[in-house]
Amino acid sequence: MAELSKPTLKKKSRFSEELIRECLHVIESGGIEDLFEIIPRIGVLRDARFYKPLLDLLSHKDAKKREFAAYSMGAMREPQFLEPLKKAFRSAQDMKGSAAENLLVAVIEAIGAIGDDAAVEFFLPMLKEPGLERKSRKMPHWIVESLGAIAQQGGARSLDALLELTWHQYPEIQAQALSELSVAYWHRPNEIAASTLERICALTHDRNSAVAQAALEALQSLADVGCRLAESLFCKSDNGI
Repeated sequence: MAELSKPTLKKKSRFSEELIRECLHVIESGGIEDLFEIIPRIGVLRDARFYKPLLDLLSHKDAKKREFAAYSMGAMREPQFLEPLKKAFRSAQDMKGSAAENLLVAVIEAIGAIGDDAAVEFFLPMLKEPGLERKSRKMPHWIVESLGAIAQQGGARSLDALLELTWHQYPEIQAQALSELSVAYWHRPNEIAASTLERICALTHDRNSAVAQAALEALQSLADVGCRLAESLFCKSDNGI
């Protein structure tokens, strides 16, 4: 069996090499549709030879190519892309129109996919800026979603940030933070701190109906995936205790 495995490994290696070369060719000279089609493949291969051409495209004059580069970096989940993506984010903020919005979404999603907890220091101050809702109603949603993605990957600072956002002045952000917080613990429901659950439970009685509903749904979802304390608190909350 050992003798048969060697040719198989060589064949797989040769096949991967061919795929990498094809991807590199598309990155360097492919059209927009071709570029977006290879993102899943880039995420599987995660070859270091993709780094430089992707970094080059992240500052390309064509916003669509920058968008592709951002999504590809997210697919590769490589922490070294965090700083270039932060730079791309600032650049996209100076743009206008749908191209700017699409690029911002791509960059924020990519940062979340990479899962580096260091992103908290970049994102959280933005959510505390005065007049946040007047500047953009969509961007806070994307950022909280990205923090949720990082928290799901075990980011301790992202979990703390989501908990902190349950005190945010805007109910929409509070509600989304509650949702993301519960989802982050779906795969480890009994690891959530009692103090966090108590905070969620307290918000089931919030004056804002959207926040109260989000808190109740967060408790229920945690109870549904096996969190014993959440189940107990949900029953009390559901009974009006």
